[in-house]
Amino acid sequence: MKQIITGLFLTVSLFVNAQIVNITYVTVPRENSETFLELHEKFMNLSNSKERTITQSAIFAHTFAGDYTFAIYDSYNNMQDLANDAALADEAMKKNVDAMELDADAKDLLMGEYRNYTVMYAYNHSDQIRQNIGLEKLQFSIEDMDWSTKKVVVVSTYEVKWGMNKVFQEGIINGSLKNIKETGHAEAHFASQHLYGSGADFQTYQVFNSWSDFAAYEEANLGGSMSDDDKKFWSSIEGHSDEILTLIGSMNEETKVFSYKK
Repeated sequence: MKQIITGLFLTVSLFVNAQIVNITYVTVPRENSETFLELHEKFMNLSNSKERTITQSAIFAHTFAGDYTFAIYDSYNNMQDLANDAALADEAMKKNVDAMELDADAKDLLMGEYRNYTVMYAYNHSDQIRQNIGLEKLQFSIEDMDWSTKKVVVVSTYEVKWGMNKVFQEGIINGSLKNIKETGHAEAHFASQHLYGSGADFQTYQVFNSWSDFAAYEEANLGGSMSDDDKKFWSSIEGHSDEILTLIGSMNEETKVFSYKK
């Protein structure tokens, strides 16, 4: 699938309220990354309107593992909303640009920036669509979580053996999710399941407020022998990898205005 696509989370609870998540992995040369981020904010907001069906768009900077620069998570309530949103974004862009009443030179400059942005966005990108329907027991977040700041997010990817989804999910509930609740180092834990495109069966997301909280969690969970539950969980897994992202920007859930975290 090669398309420009859509989110995971609301500002208040980025992962929980999304039903459909479209993830785009963008590969931007490091020397162009600041320009890309500036243009991403500009054109996200120029394509904003109350008619759009997107519920959230969040951007993450790749930090460890993986081979891309940014991951963009766009969220929708259902697949039809995802399908409808692209045309609504184009319509909003035209309306908002027309309202600026630019002269010919200024409009040419803006369109040049837009072409540059879309080239950087589309070059060597990949995407997938995921869902969290039916995974409510794998979700957790602390009360009054502050999504206005940057977050450290550990994304764990799992390929699960045929017929062992239940064993896998029970292992998450009794393993990493239980640890997160008990240790208090992480602020949230979420999960998603593959729907379309190239992607793993399951992903889990551990959300930390800071690098020190993440380090404390890792230190608390180092060492120790495997329990029978641990062995049962890992016996359900065909393949596994981890990567670390930093949440750097998202939409305001009420206004849909996109901005970067401080």
